Amino acid sequence: MRSFRLLLALPLLTLLGGIPTADAAPKAAKGASAQEKPLPKIEATGIAEFDVVFMQAKTIHDALDAEDKQLVEARKQVAIALGVAEDQPLKTAFDELKKSANGKLKVALKGKMPRLEATDAIPENVQAGIDAVNKLLDAGEHAIDTGAKLVPEAKALADACIAFPGQLTTMGLDPMKLMESTKKVGNNVKAIGATPERVDRLVKTSEGVFTDVKGAFGE
Repeated sequence: MRSFRLLLALPLLTLLGGIPTADAAPKAAKGASAQEKPLPKIEATGIAEFDVVFMQAKTIHDALDAEDKQLVEARKQVAIALGVAEDQPLKTAFDELKKSANGKLKVALKGKMPRLEATDAIPENVQAGIDAVNKLLDAGEHAIDTGAKLVPEAKALADACIAFPGQLTTMGLDPMKLMESTKKVGNNVKAIGATPERVDRLVKTSEGVFTDVKGAFGE
């Protein structure tokens, strides 16, 4: 089990410039990202040649938001299955599962990521807890894979729109439209530039789940 964190990090190592620290991952897993400064949003500008790029980038951001929501929902289901408050750390839920399983749990590396397995017959409520944790792990793996796939496209779109702000003054827009477009285009370019940060948050949240699983059930 000592290798699973390395396996987790490799797909994004070159994309994000490193692996989140062990201290950062559990913090993100507890919902710290929700308390951080909101990342900028992408909106249509009404300039067709710009919006082609902006809406592609928005699709990427929507996909990352969907992954984050799936992680939040999966974490909620772990708390429900194990009868702990939703605002408690994952460790609290995992400790409850360990207690109920009475030593009949192990972590098995399946593919690139860990999953929980029962080593003997267990009650239905314990199996429900195992299933909920594994679904959370599935969500984390899916989130990381999605982020890895989207980053190259996001970088290409960022390159495509970097010159947009400077092009506005050549379009013959009236002063009010120019002022409005300048703000929207600037915000959108900033938002697209923040895509790696969005992916980084998603990875840290997912890695925090795996870190907590290893800490609770691993070697």
